Amino acid sequence: MKHVIRFSVVTILLFFFSCKKEKTVDMELKEAAASMNKLTPQTLNDMIRLDSVSSEPDKIFKYNYTLLGDVKENVSEEQINDFKKEAKQEAINAIKTSEDLKEFRDNDVTLKYIYYDKNGKRTADFTVTPSEYKSK
Repeated sequence: MKHVIRFSVVTILLFFFSCKKEKTVDMELKEAAASMNKLTPQTLNDMIRLDSVSSEPDKIFKYNYTLLGDVKENVSEEQINDFKKEAKQEAINAIKTSEDLKEFRDNDVTLKYIYYDKNGKRTADFTVTPSEYKSK
């Protein structure tokens, strides 16, 4: 009986501390989003503007961009898929190498990227998971 109680207490403590750590990372992401949003919108180049960022539960950080020169109806599905493939690979490389994103790597944050056309229509999106940016 002592072993069952001891196991239960240890299990509850492990659960509490793991939940507390998750909430801490989620709170840090929320604070980071609030800080970054003070600097948005921010034009990154002639074609892309970072509009906002946000965080979601379970260590998810989301970027919202506008493709300034595009209208969804004027872009083919093939062009969208090519863009997504290239943008995702660039994002993975940046996450792997950027010192600014070290905390994301260390805390297994999932990053979501959503792109809208210049009229506000959702055009492309992709997600980068820890397994993708931690692979060799």
